[in-house]
Amino acid sequence: MWLPRFACPDCAAGVNFDGDDAVVCGGCGGRFARRGGVWRFLTQTRSERLAAFVRQYRDVRAQEGYRTTAADFYRRLPTVPADHPHAGDWRVRRETYHHLLGHVLAAGPLPLHVLDLGAGSGWLSHRLAALGHRAVAVDALDDEVDGLGATRHYKTAFPVVQADFDALPFAPAQFDLVVFNGSLHYSPDMAGTLERAHRMLAPGGALVVMDSPMFPSDRDGSLMVRDALRRFVSVCGPGDAMAQGIGYLTFAMLAGIAERLQLRPQFVPSRGPLAWRLRRNFARLRLRRAPAAFGLWVAR
Repeated sequence: MWLPRFACPDCAAGVNFDGDDAVVCGGCGGRFARRGGVWRFLTQTRSERLAAFVRQYRDVRAQEGYRTTAADFYRRLPTVPADHPHAGDWRVRRETYHHLLGHVLAAGPLPLHVLDLGAGSGWLSHRLAALGHRAVAVDALDDEVDGLGATRHYKTAFPVVQADFDALPFAPAQFDLVVFNGSLHYSPDMAGTLERAHRMLAPGGALVVMDSPMFPSDRDGSLMVRDALRRFVSVCGPGDAMAQGIGYLTFAMLAGIAERLQLRPQFVPSRGPLAWRLRRNFARLRLRRAPAAFGLWVAR
């Protein structure tokens, strides 16, 4: 299997292989191993820092009906059955995936080297690898339902890496695309996260943000986050209710970051099925805020 060039997530030094299933940092001496088919670059400190959010994320996913264990379900993503409780959301994700194919991948040579950040179950890496690209799936979550453990269901092989996307375990300048797959809004420091991701790009590469909630203003985004926390508390109790990162993006935010990185951004909206759009328009009136936009943001 193709592997990316790894680096230490703590000190960024190069690593040396210690057998086939482990690497050792040439700087600080840290050792990172592959277990259960997953390269484990999430350090103990970062794992503890993310623990409360991971518990809440799993609770929310279970309550909202996202978690499933059927192997065939993962292999068909981003297509889901019409009676799936979130079929409309997955229609949007499928539309965005086709935007990625048509607006980004079609313009590049084969194979492209793709860093899939916030990969979840790895469905995007699975699709891209099946098309002949060299994709690597990265997520902090490794459980077998919503996280990287679900990659066991795919017949197509690709590297799977457990890591924090703010401590990427890769040598710089080696990827043609860095894709935040419905994940950038979880970053606590969006500008810093994008700048670190930008360092991963080879010359001529592109940053891609897929299906994070986008708003024209901070007001609408902050109201959405407030509503989401309120729903969580009503179902699960106050407990550790928290927002990881800002929870949304604005077009102005991303435009400012792209300008600093000297990149040209483009946004291709995903509109979803009619019933999904109608529900969101009714919600606009009820909640008195603009609904989030979803789609493909790409900066070259």
